[in-house]
Amino acid sequence: MSAETAPRLRVLFVGGGTGGHLTPALALAEELAARGHAVRFLTSGRAVERRYLDGAVDALPLHCEGRGPLGWWRWLRSFAAVRREARAFRADVVVALGGRASAGALAVAAPRVLLEGNAVAGRSVRLLRPFARLVLVQFPETAGLTGRRGVVVVGPLLRAAAAPVPRAEARRRLELPATGPVLLALGGSQGAAAVHRAVARLLPEVAVRGGHVRLLCGPGRAAEVAALAAAWPERLSVREHEDAMGAAYAAADLALARGGASTLGELWAHGVPAVVLPYPHHRDRQQEHNARALAPGVEWLDETVFDAAAARRVAALLHDPDELDRRRRALRDRLAALAVADGRAAAARALESLAVEESGAPCA
Repeated sequence: MSAETAPRLRVLFVGGGTGGHLTPALALAEELAARGHAVRFLTSGRAVERRYLDGAVDALPLHCEGRGPLGWWRWLRSFAAVRREARAFRADVVVALGGRASAGALAVAAPRVLLEGNAVAGRSVRLLRPFARLVLVQFPETAGLTGRRGVVVVGPLLRAAAAPVPRAEARRRLELPATGPVLLALGGSQGAAAVHRAVARLLPEVAVRGGHVRLLCGPGRAAEVAALAAAWPERLSVREHEDAMGAAYAAADLALARGGASTLGELWAHGVPAVVLPYPHHRDRQQEHNARALAPGVEWLDETVFDAAAARRVAALLHDPDELDRRRRALRDRLAALAVADGRAAAARALESLAVEESGAPCA
């Protein structure tokens, strides 16, 4: 179905909680808007959500966070808020993003769609699955976990800011060395301290081999990691945020990160090999499973044993172009096997097809 013949939809996104939930949703929202559809977000109102959504879309907080009786009361009240906003917006489709707030999608009469980027479906997605007409997933493995009926594998969903750029141009834009390997350390998410500690161990090993580390540390964290560059200021660049993530990925030979679905999806789409330090306290061990789904292009290490030997191993990998090339090819082959040329377009078409199926005919 082409954008010209597609129905004009009003798509309500509900949920969030982390950048991992919001990044693929924003990519899909960008594609929908480009195709002439209207979008609105309802989130739990957390600070991380405000940072991600500021100025990007029409977003309203649900204020359903909190613990104890007050938290549950806010959560129940959010259902009424979702119903009210869905009616005012005249939503044709509601997309649940995961997280506690996404349960509010049950209050909407429009067809429900679930968006799940993890290789292991999260609790909210598992609970909402019986009430959803469609599930959009990044990994084929997730399709098996959630049931094949009504599941569409779309692969990674990239925001416009993460679009690929030529490698030489990326390094010039980011003021990185034109030659020598670059490690991109993504420490701007929850659990960033583990990535910062790993960089502190890695930097001397990388520096003596002539490499460079680009650390994205997250808002307000630059001061606490500035000491890492004391001995090797020319080998470490620290940024709180990177607007041009496409350039950051293009400039990198290897990445060090947590194993969030959106992060690994972007690394996968760009063919950047990665060493992942999965968050160890999640019941479903989602980040470890995400890394496993992309092996051997991605490997994972226990953050609690990231010692000097582990640092030497990662530094040696950064300076092994043949091994990096093998892992890069593995990521690209894995992506090609999905047979999805454009994940954003595939996801948007799935929503359009659902709307046509519901209405029986394209709507103006």
